[in-house]
Amino acid sequence: TLCVLPPPPQGMAFPVDLLDNYSHEDLESSGEDYLSDLRCGDPENPAFLSLGSNVKVRLGNEIVVFALLSVALFLADQWWTIDDILRTSAPSREGLLRVKSIGERVVLYVLNRIIYRKQEIEKNEFPFLCHGSHDYAKILWKKGEAIGFYSVKLPAAVMIAGSICSAFLTQSYQLPVLDTMFVRKKHREKDFGLLMLEDFVDSFTEDALGLRFPLTSFMHAGNLPEIL
Repeated sequence: TLCVLPPPPQGMAFPVDLLDNYSHEDLESSGEDYLSDLRCGDPENPAFLSLGSNVKVRLGNEIVVFALLSVALFLADQWWTIDDILRTSAPSREGLLRVKSIGERVVLYVLNRIIYRKQEIEKNEFPFLCHGSHDYAKILWKKGEAIGFYSVKLPAAVMIAGSICSAFLTQSYQLPVLDTMFVRKKHREKDFGLLMLEDFVDSFTEDALGLRFPLTSFMHAGNLPEIL
């Protein structure tokens, strides 16, 4: 069996468009069912995943599947390339938009854990932690593609219920803090970093706002001086 990942036709919905009605539990259940099917499959007739350019991967066990997670993800009952996961067919997704749906959380995960961590992180830079399921974040969409993000640590008083475990919390944020910011390298030097900083300032009414320390190399590279 050959699972092919061809370029999607124009107007086709992408994962971020398809997952509006999904939950974390739905995605976990779908993945577990897929792995179960692999384990119970016929070893004489294995499934293959085509990644293009004559590259075929035999989907014979869980180790192979986990190794694929840097180039493709299994979502909405099928495999998608990382490039397609970062795309949208919805014209309304343009500019900086708050992350709300599970599909947008997946896009945020891919931008942070795969694009930034594995491909575009600067030498000697400490990587961002994985964003939590309730973290305040916005994705920057440009012409149908997710090209960056920023996230904010909120004061404890406005944190979403359940996102703080008070039994173990000794310190909390007293003001909104700009925690992470990233724009893909091919989209830099176009003032997108400045756009995100301005949006952060405009999104909160507090008298004081905070910045994560140490700053990333991207924020050092001329973005902060422009707004400060």
